[in-house]
Amino acid sequence: MPFKEIEAILNVFFPRTKHADSKHGFFKHVFIIHSASRRLVLKIGRSKRDIQRDYVTYTRLCDRANPKRANEHFAKIYWRTGLFMLQKYGKEVAVPPKEHKRLKEFGERFGLKDVKEANIMKFGNKFKIIDAERKKR
Repeated sequence: MPFKEIEAILNVFFPRTKHADSKHGFFKHVFIIHSASRRLVLKIGRSKRDIQRDYVTYTRLCDRANPKRANEHFAKIYWRTGLFMLQKYGKEVAVPPKEHKRLKEFGERFGLKDVKEANIMKFGNKFKIIDAERKKR
């Protein structure tokens, strides 16, 4: 996957785009895209499975919790195709313990693991999960 070339193309259309630095455990490349009205993230997986996992987690939440309730707690995913996924993106801020507990309880209720502070962001005045995997059943 030509990640540098993709970043160059994104910078043409969205000049404020930045590549999120990889941390241990990342299976995706993440590009934060700033448009006039939104902040989005383009996730590019190293394999289709990496993106598929996130998307299936989100769609199952929508099925089990209904779409509106899922979007109250989990950042909306606009689309997914092959190695790419476009998702709503928030601000990186410290997560209050009360909000972390609320989202962790939501995750436990719907079979999510890895609901940690690094996977939670602020959207307006709400905190939402941006990345979590389902527990193996």
